[in-house]
Amino acid sequence: MAALFAAAPDTSESDLRPKTIILSLLILALMPAAAAASARQVALFQDDPLLVHQGGAIRAQTLDELQTLGVDAIKVQLNWSSVAPTGRRKPAGFDGSDPAAYPGFAPFDGFVADAQAQGFRVMIALSPPVPGWATARKGDREGEDRPSAKEFARFVEAAGRRYPTVDLWTLWNEPNHPGYLYPQATSKRVLYSPRLYRGLMRATTAGLRRSGHSGDRVLFGELLPIGKSKIFRRNTVKPVLWLRELFCLDSRWRPYRGRTARLHGCNGYRKLTGFNGFAYHPYTRAQGPRAVEPSRDDATIRSIGRITRALDIARRKRRIGGPRMSVWNTEFDFQSNPPDRFGARLARIPGFMGESEWMAYRNPRVASHSQYTLLDAPLGPGGDTSTWQGGLRFASGKVKKGVYAAYRLPLFVRLLGPNAVEVWGAARPGGAGAIVQVQERRGRSPYRSLGGPITVKSAQGYFKARFRLMRASRRDFRFTSGEHASWAVKAANR
Repeated sequence: MAALFAAAPDTSESDLRPKTIILSLLILALMPAAAAASARQVALFQDDPLLVHQGGAIRAQTLDELQTLGVDAIKVQLNWSSVAPTGRRKPAGFDGSDPAAYPGFAPFDGFVADAQAQGFRVMIALSPPVPGWATARKGDREGEDRPSAKEFARFVEAAGRRYPTVDLWTLWNEPNHPGYLYPQATSKRVLYSPRLYRGLMRATTAGLRRSGHSGDRVLFGELLPIGKSKIFRRNTVKPVLWLRELFCLDSRWRPYRGRTARLHGCNGYRKLTGFNGFAYHPYTRAQGPRAVEPSRDDATIRSIGRITRALDIARRKRRIGGPRMSVWNTEFDFQSNPPDRFGARLARIPGFMGESEWMAYRNPRVASHSQYTLLDAPLGPGGDTSTWQGGLRFASGKVKKGVYAAYRLPLFVRLLGPNAVEVWGAARPGGAGAIVQVQERRGRSPYRSLGGPITVKSAQGYFKARFRLMRASRRDFRFTSGEHASWAVKAANR
């Protein structure tokens, strides 16, 4: 047992008796072991404005920066309406499966080529808005109203043919939000968006198969984590409830039958196939990753197990095919105050980031951890903060204090007793072979090393170490890797 811990001698606190050490180690030996961890989580990043829409020079600069941050893969939203012809009616003779028929692919071409040239894996999200000619309400400017699954299959095929080197795809954006898929429910308050999404799922696998991508990683979901308590056309829907409806299962996880099945569009339900992962946006409220969700049908970063349980039940009931699914965190961050007065306080975000990634790391089903945007969006007129403020930098380009460092070198320290801690972190840019040094201090005294240098073995840079030291809860902890130091944190009770 002693081999699991590195001792931290402290001559300034020599009253630590041998009995206290033995008792502390005995308590630690009796603690349950942590669950199997997801040490190979992909570091996923997204910032479409910088990487797609502001030209090659900005893209090159951004890719270089992401490389120094240790990013593995980059997600981009391939918005259907951005690349397709516009108008209320589909152009005469338009072949939606032919990539040459789309006028708007060029900015995405540049991104895919440049990102792959620098060694990044590219994830393409086949996303709304929908062209006005491909919705049930012709000329729909929002591009959300009952998209045509047939036309979408053709668009997916065109995208697959355009990007033969891409092998990671995901479907839609937050389909449980009425701004992306409408209506969420019928006038009788029966959920409707999951029915629409089932059609889009079948269209996606058909389009990718026809374009030669049948062996790729294909994700579905992309759900937001918290929904409204009541079902209406323009209300967001709780993700676990939405998943039950997607698989035509009732509140007790039983398949709909008879009249109920007809009411929910579930007559003749066919098992969904062709997907091998689930995409999710496990955002938390501004109070951070420990904040309790409004209901058990909501799921944030701390409760992804609710999502995997739903997927496992659906698989057991033959509502979806394939192996047990991993969950990909494909969009995540903390909107900050400043500038958003409703966001998390800036000083608390570095700690939130480390604890959130630690939570995901402990779940062996989680395949990625995501950061949504490098740069905040500019504020709206009159300081309107309805734009996105979750970047590592402010809109001016200034680094957010602590936040940037917490992404590069995430850290979480938990108390294992009054005189022991477990230090978890990631030397993200270095990966396997990186050398890290854990340090601690009390008050404003200089930092000192805890144990010796640690050689990282994980390709994604993750490491974990345990230390004995007096009054651990009163100390600050950090680690160094190369020329960089992590943000300092206190040990937490977990």
